[in-house]
Amino acid sequence: MNFLRTIWRIIHKQIILPFQESYAPIHEVCLGTTIGLLWSMTPLVGVQMYLGLGTWLVLRLFRIRFYLPIAIAMIWITNPVTVPFFYSLFYWTGKQVLLLLGIPFQQISFDTLLAISKESESMDLISGLYHWTIFLFDKMGLPMFIGGFAFGIPLALLGYPITYNLLSSYRARRAEEEGISLHEWELKHVRKDVGLFAAKSP
Repeated sequence: MNFLRTIWRIIHKQIILPFQESYAPIHEVCLGTTIGLLWSMTPLVGVQMYLGLGTWLVLRLFRIRFYLPIAIAMIWITNPVTVPFFYSLFYWTGKQVLLLLGIPFQQISFDTLLAISKESESMDLISGLYHWTIFLFDKMGLPMFIGGFAFGIPLALLGYPITYNLLSSYRARRAEEEGISLHEWELKHVRKDVGLFAAKSP
């Protein structure tokens, strides 16, 4: 039970609170979810944060905005703790796709994945990530990326409407608590600035 409570506290702090405390326009939050989920489902743990930031910078050149803290929160779904599960899932899925298409590739057993994962965990963080990354790109690259995008693209597409509905409902409840309409709440609280982070309007 203590373990489950710890997991819930982490999820609440790292994923749920960024949504609840956001005062960004709702479409920016939704787009942040979409981009974050897309990058989180790639086998690139260690550089996903930089890819998210790079995407934010590039899209700004085209005057397309998304709420970066939400994207980072979604990217955090795949992290050093959850990597063994997600990478195994990506590899298995990608393998099935390649077998179905008749594309040759080098197959890796689940026992090998566990062994590499344990070896990585026994090292310090930097050495472990390096060891895992070398194995990933040398032995598992193609099926891992195919499997990752097989999950990432649908999740990214679903992330936008799901976020829109959940966040709209949450903000509507906040508006009701203040005795005003959702539109009035957004006029009062949603930030109008063009900065990196969305702070609550005074």
